[in-house]
Formats: sequence, C-alpha cells, structure tokens
Amino acid sequence: MVKSLQLAHQLEDKRILLIGGGEVGLTRLYKLIPTGCKLTLVSPDLHKSIIPKFGKFIQNEDQPDYREDAKRFINPNWDPTKNEIYEYIRSDFKDEYLDLEDENDAWYIIMTCIPDHPESARIYHLCKERFGKQQLVNVADKPDLCDFYFGANLEIGDRLQILISTNGLSPRFGALVRDEIRNLFTQMGDLALEDAVVKLGELRRGIRLLAPDDKDVKYRMDWARRCTDLFGIQHCHNIDVKRLLDLFKVMFQEQNCSLQFPPRERLLSEYCSS
Repeated sequence: MVKSLQLAHQLEDKRILLIGGGEVGLTRLYKLIPTGCKLTLVSPDLHKSIIPKFGKFIQNEDQPDYREDAKRFINPNWDPTKNEIYEYIRSDFKDEYLDLEDENDAWYIIMTCIPDHPESARIYHLCKERFGKQQLVNVADKPDLCDFYFGANLEIGDRLQILISTNGLSPRFGALVRDEIRNLFTQMGDLALEDAVVKLGELRRGIRLLAPDDKDVKYRMDWARRCTDLFGIQHCHNIDVKRLLDLFKVMFQEQNCSLQFPPRERLLSEYCSS
C-alpha cells in the first residue's frame, strides 16, 4: 500500500481558495482559519455559523465590490492573527475566480465542498490544467480527487497537535481513534504537555546557538533526542533549560561531543525546576 506523507503545513499569509460554504465548508474553516491563511470563500449561501464566527465584516459591509455579477466582500482589517476570512464572493464558482489580481500571488491550496460532484471534478481538472500537476487540490468526499486528506486533529494547547488519518477511507473512524487518544491522556493526569513542548523548543534554540555550525547538526539532534527520552513525557515540562544548556556546553566542548548523560535519577533531581 502506498502511504500518505503527514506534514504540518505553514499556511500563514498563503492564499487558500475554498469553494462551498455549507456544513462541510464550515468544518474546513475551523481547521484552516486558525493557521492565519489568506482564505477566499466562494459560495452563493453560507452556513449560519460562518459569518458570526469567521466573517463579521461581511454583515458590516454596506457597499461590497462587484466581481462580474457577484458580490465580493474583502475584509478591510484582515490580519493572520484575527481568525477571519480574507475574502468572500457570494456566487457559484466561475472559472475566472481562479485568477488573482497580483501576478506574484498563487493559490497554495484549492478545495471544493459542494454537492455537485461533476462540477467539483471539473474544477479539479481545471486547476491541474491551469496551474500544473503540483497544485494541491482537495474535493470533499472524493478521495481519488484529493492530493491530501483532512484527518482528525487532536490539539493539546496551542502548540501540540496530533493528526489521525485513515487516508480518506473513514474520517469518522479516525475521529473515534482521536477521542480514544484524548481519553488516554486524560487518564494519565496533568502532564503539562504544552509547557513541555515550549521548554523543549527553548532548549533546542539554545543548543543551536551554542553549536551553530552545520557539522554539529547531527550531534545537536542526537543530544536533544537523548535528553528528551531521559526526561520522558512525565518530566519534560519541569526541565530547567538554563542548567541543561550548561550541561550541553560541557558535553559539547569539554567532553568532545559526548552523549554520556548523567544517570537519570541525577538528571531528575539536578536538572528540573524546583
């Protein structure tokens, strides 16, 4: 079986086209808008939750622009951090909506969430013809017309995200697996996982500054991996970053890139915050 490559896409400021503003479109918005993407939504009608949640500017726009015979609403105060749609075109899809005014712009992802499957397939092939096979396109409920799949996401805080994918076979089952994982974390108690991720990020940034050369990349990665494993899920949130950076400096400079850490008991007693 050929597998999918699961990636965490950085979408901030990237142009996204979403065709369809119904219930499925709403689920896409919940996943896309928090990424800070510059999203254009095309739909003659909108799910009742979309405007109050992601498009308050639409109801406040007294004089929308017109694109052909469609009303076009552009968010005048759009910002990647505001969790809002950038542009709404109140219309069925038209081929010219693939055109962007800035020739330096390009659609990063194009998605359709409409009940008209023949039209969705036509849009898919049109995008490939116009922009090339590398253009990422997703047609809802048509796995064979998807360059990527939306999985079931488990978010713990703002920084830790887990994706469960069934490769388009059964999104609902993926959601059930996600819920089971959430329950397991709940049963394990308060692990302060987001604090752990933040501190480990600080630690990695610090060791990059202490060992900035390209030739040291492998050592940095091996050291960070070994360190994380020794503290484990239960203790990473409590690490003392400054003391560990001092330890890295000794192991890197004085011990000639050693990976021989102190015993785990000593690490937990001397390199955790009090």
